Amino acid sequence: MRPLTAGRIALVLIAALAAAAGPPARPAAKSTPVTLNGTALFLPEALKTAAVAADAEPIAGQVVLKEDDGAITPLLSDDASRALFKDERLRHRRTRVQGLLRPGLPYLQIVTFEIEDDGRLRTPEYYCEICTISVRWPQTCPCCQGDMLLRMKPEPH
Repeated sequence: MRPLTAGRIALVLIAALAAAAGPPARPAAKSTPVTLNGTALFLPEALKTAAVAADAEPIAGQVVLKEDDGAITPLLSDDASRALFKDERLRHRRTRVQGLLRPGLPYLQIVTFEIEDDGRLRTPEYYCEICTISVRWPQTCPCCQGDMLLRMKPEPH
């Protein structure tokens, strides 16, 4: 058996630290910003109009953007898109979404979206007239716990 020297101890420690650290990290892939136009609807509806048979139950709550060219893009449910998932009044209307396509993720992550209202694309919001609070998805007012009204964000003056 060889005696442990300072050099051998250092090599053993370096090898142990390298093994604990795991493989080297890959550089983060860049997201691609996109703007898409179409109609937001539930995936089973989009598949039906495309004549694709599918079991609707597992995908019933998935909202997609059916683009003008017929392409179907699934939307990631998060704070920015939650209103499209929760409020049926926003679906089946002309929609423009700005979002991020992330490598390896089959969903579009919405940054912002607009819905056609009176012939113009406008940003929906939920507004409490008592507290003058605006939020992005339907909920009770975080201040007074009252109802919030769906309205289109006022145009800047």
